[in-house]
Amino acid sequence: MIAGRSDRWRPTALAVVLHALLAGALLWRYWLHHRPSPPQPQAMAIEATVVDPSRLSPLPAQPAPDAAPAAEPEQQHPPRAEPRKAGKAAAKAEARDRKKAERLEKAEKAKAEAAKVEAEKVAKAEAEKARSRAKADAAKVEKARQDADRKAKEDTERQARDKAATERLTAQREAELRARMAAEERFTSAKAAGLLAQYQAQIRASIERAWIRPPSARPGLECEMRITQVAGGEVVGVQVGRCNGDEAVRQSIEAAAYRASPLPQPSDPALFDRSLVVTFRPQE
Repeated sequence: MIAGRSDRWRPTALAVVLHALLAGALLWRYWLHHRPSPPQPQAMAIEATVVDPSRLSPLPAQPAPDAAPAAEPEQQHPPRAEPRKAGKAAAKAEARDRKKAERLEKAEKAKAEAAKVEAEKVAKAEAEKARSRAKADAAKVEKARQDADRKAKEDTERQARDKAATERLTAQREAELRARMAAEERFTSAKAAGLLAQYQAQIRASIERAWIRPPSARPGLECEMRITQVAGGEVVGVQVGRCNGDEAVRQSIEAAAYRASPLPQPSDPALFDRSLVVTFRPQE
């Protein structure tokens, strides 16, 4: 940075010095042209006396001079070529310095232009890299989105398949369970019906054994009665319903149900019922 600054200031300093020299030369020339001229020699007045030549003694002969004495040169002004040469040299130096400054300025401009072009190239390359990275990032994002969508779709389809398989399996198991329950129910119903019939037969037999036949009872007697019992078979209530006997027969059947208490218990506790409907049909 220091060398660069000195290179920039050097042409300016040289230009200032050259301008100072040129101004001094111009002042010198001005002074030479406008200074006061030296005084010119003036003709002196000569006073003389006329003498008769005859009274003069002859002068000795003197040798003739070889050459006439050189005329004394007239007084001249100081030479003016040197200031002009100095001014021309200064002008040439200034021109050289100006050209040098211009070359330096052109070099600086060329360097700045080259730096600008290089910076533009670098910026363009960086922008291209940034666009490439952005494009690559966008492609990655798009691929990730597509992968996510595909995975979500696959998960949805797999869940649907799993759900359908689970529903089919559940439906199959429910069907099997219903079939098994129906079979068990049929078996249980049949078994219960048989046990219930056996249980009711035992109750009828117990009541018939406890029944005292009244004189008014006719053959083919058939009466329906509702018996209320508690745990253990104890009879707590008897109600005779439809019956083809008279009142004495009805009262005798009711008394027989109480005398048969406690009633027989079923082999399956599930068949126990507090309210039983028993058809009383005594054997002849």
